[in-house]
Amino acid sequence: MRIAAIAFVLTGTVPCLFASSISVDTTSSGTASYGTYGETAGPFPWSDLGFTAGASISSGGLVVSTGGSTSYTLPTGAVTGSEVFTPGSTTLNLGYTPGWTGSFISLPNANGNLNSNFVYNIGPISGSDNLFNVPLFAPPASGNLAPSLNAGVGVVPSLVSGSGPSVGASLTLSAQACFIVCVTVASASLGFDVGSRVDQSVTAIPTVTYGDYVWYSRTQTYSTGGTFVPGGGGNVADTFTNPGFTSGTFYMNILPEIQLNMPVSSDSDVAVPASITASWDVFGVGGSDSWPLGDLFTLGTGDESFDYNPEFNGEFFYSIPLEVTDPCAPVAFCPTYETPATGFDPIPVSTGIPSFVPPTVVVTGGGATPGGYGNVPTFPLFPGDPSPGPICGPAGTPYAGECINQVSVSPEPRSYILLGIGLLLLAGGMRRRKSAD
Repeated sequence: MRIAAIAFVLTGTVPCLFASSISVDTTSSGTASYGTYGETAGPFPWSDLGFTAGASISSGGLVVSTGGSTSYTLPTGAVTGSEVFTPGSTTLNLGYTPGWTGSFISLPNANGNLNSNFVYNIGPISGSDNLFNVPLFAPPASGNLAPSLNAGVGVVPSLVSGSGPSVGASLTLSAQACFIVCVTVASASLGFDVGSRVDQSVTAIPTVTYGDYVWYSRTQTYSTGGTFVPGGGGNVADTFTNPGFTSGTFYMNILPEIQLNMPVSSDSDVAVPASITASWDVFGVGGSDSWPLGDLFTLGTGDESFDYNPEFNGEFFYSIPLEVTDPCAPVAFCPTYETPATGFDPIPVSTGIPSFVPPTVVVTGGGATPGGYGNVPTFPLFPGDPSPGPICGPAGTPYAGECINQVSVSPEPRSYILLGIGLLLLAGGMRRRKSAD
């Protein structure tokens, strides 16, 4: 990509010369692409009876772009004919006026998949019923970079959330010992409300350094032997330094330059918000418990970041001719430097200016980060479980010696769970996984 700019270089009358401006085009763009992470967890609330959840999540992609231009100007009368330049003392103040545009937007949007199952695994008897399996998409995450770019610093956040279908049901599991007749030796009732959600948080932190690049040369051409001079508050102070020339004519060259350093981070996650109640009577021992609404399961991408760092140059540079006017005697080194007495005409100079430096977009960091209370290891509800053999009533219980050989679930989950067909995307539902962990 080539950045276009307009400028004028000094070689005419002083008023005409320094009334000219150099416009630095700040157009750039870059695209980040993110990978996909997957994870499963559960069952919960017990390791042999409860709900499992699985998910995949990707931040999709992110397009970052800047535009506009910044104008650099040396004030009228800043340099006059036959003006003496003194190293370390003479300073040319180059003013600048920012005029940025810029934005970021997620393309494609953050996306994921959620699935949940009701499962039991009691000794050699197991079963599974799917509760839902749905794709999720967050609304576009976007941000306006212009105010922070024009200010030179700032933080530009964007947080979006998309919600999918929710499910609710009551399930009863009965375990029987059957010989001639079947006897219910254990039962458990579960009531639950489960939802689904995908979030994305994007943050850009731009820092703009306005300045210019100064070098001295015998010809009006770009040289890599110069110095970058940072500015601030709308001004770059370019102090004349010893050019190293002891005779003849040379040039003080000033090329406007802008450096942008903007870390951009994205963090996306999917979640299964859930509220669960349970009661049970297993081999004559009963109890109840509840888990209020919280995230049964979450999966995040972690902090995926890149540094957006283009550099912009003016296509032309100021080139001020100076003459060594007093080389002194051979025994002394005391040259003085003056501008030509005849003044200057504005002649564009652009020879050798380096190309626009495009931004770096290399995503680093990130990784699957599961969480939620359903991801915590749990104990079995049935004594002696897990086991590949029969689960039997412990000694001292009303069902000592009775072994479970049949399990039934009522009602069947598929018959009683209602799912929404479409996804409801809520850009205003700003919920974050981290606040629920």
